[in-house]
Amino acid sequence: MSGLTPSDRRLIGFAAARDAELRAGLSTLARFGVSVRRADADRAEALVTAFETHPFTKAGQTLFDLLEWEDFLLDGELAAADAAALLKVIEPLAARFGLPIPALPDLSDLPPLEAGFYLFRDVMIGLLALASAATDGVPDLPGAPV
Repeated sequence: MSGLTPSDRRLIGFAAARDAELRAGLSTLARFGVSVRRADADRAEALVTAFETHPFTKAGQTLFDLLEWEDFLLDGELAAADAAALLKVIEPLAARFGLPIPALPDLSDLPPLEAGFYLFRDVMIGLLALASAATDGVPDLPGAPV
């Protein structure tokens, strides 16, 4: 690292800060997904079943596995629940799909991350539960049954 310029060091610091934000946002989303799954297992399973064959879910699982995000989330110090970091993850997704930003749930008492094969499912459950909440009261949701 002795060959690095001050600009190199700033870039590395910038990347580390973005890593911390992403880790905190995804960890919060996964922990929220765990809480949804524990509170209403039938709903969580129905959401997973409804979306498991969707291309975005398959792409998400592929990227999650390929980029080893489970290791990224679980290695080192675990991130605390962070509303601001969660918003940085979900705001661009909501904007991409034309959904409003949901009101965030109470993040003060989320369960810990659960390592293993289902970590991506917990992220997905958390994301889908927030997306569902964002559609509450949206009268003209394109494609939605009336």
